[in-house]
Amino acid sequence: MHTNRLAETEAGLARADQAWRFEVTRLHGPDGVLHFGYSPEGRGEEGSPMRRAYEARRHAVALWRHERRAGV
Repeated sequence: MHTNRLAETEAGLARADQAWRFEVTRLHGPDGVLHFGYSPEGRGEEGSPMRRAYEARRHAVALWRHERRAGV
């Protein structure tokens, strides 16, 4: 496992998660992540800023998981 690569993917995931949480909160209020995080409302509509943030977060999670598995 490349420790630097894992740290990079963790940082990328943190940034992507923060951007997605910002969009959910902006549209659904302070409890939006709790209420809509795992529902279609938490993904946003196609082409929307929330959907772009959701997809970026989903991609960041996949990269992070890949790096974690590489170290096992």
